[in-house]
Amino acid sequence: MLSKNSIIKLDKTQIKTAGEVLGRALQDDPVSVYDVPDKEKRHAVMKHVFQMTSCLGVKYGETHTTSLNFEGIAVWLPYINKKYKLIVNIGCLLKAKVYKMGREASKRIKPIEEHSTIVHREFAPGDHWYLQTLGVEPAHQGKGYGSLLMEYMLEKIDNNHPLPVFLETSTEINVKFYKRFGFEVMKEGIIPETDVDQWYLLRSAK
Repeated sequence: MLSKNSIIKLDKTQIKTAGEVLGRALQDDPVSVYDVPDKEKRHAVMKHVFQMTSCLGVKYGETHTTSLNFEGIAVWLPYINKKYKLIVNIGCLLKAKVYKMGREASKRIKPIEEHSTIVHREFAPGDHWYLQTLGVEPAHQGKGYGSLLMEYMLEKIDNNHPLPVFLETSTEINVKFYKRFGFEVMKEGIIPETDVDQWYLLRSAK
């Protein structure tokens, strides 16, 4: 049975598992496909990207899973009480072995990261939370685990220190999902130099 009581805040010993779950959950996301067009290679290496993001969440923010069965993972980063900047940590990059993605993938992801950073700064210039990654194990998708993770953290934000929440997604079905939680589309369009359509959403402080 789904319950917020089963949600666990991850520690550094669980980063690898979280990245593997997110890698499977998002291996065919449009951004993933653009970064690594070869399906076989993509399915083998995407876990490294999400081990890095999970590491950032554990180190700087909050990374949650639905239970010890790891049905779903959410990575949240706080941009609070400091000038806006990308949260980057060399230790997380190395620990996740992101170099296994290859140089070509790094080149392809660069315009996406640069454009998304500009939009992020435009629509969330002040203190806010950023939903960096949300993914559910393919076998458990459509069962409510994503909603559970959203409800848990948004309630925590609203009740403890109300702040806006920013995110981006590259699928229209996800836009509908996030709108259920009070997010509004700030901008949508093809990212320059790519064929990736991206939506940028913001939820005002409650």
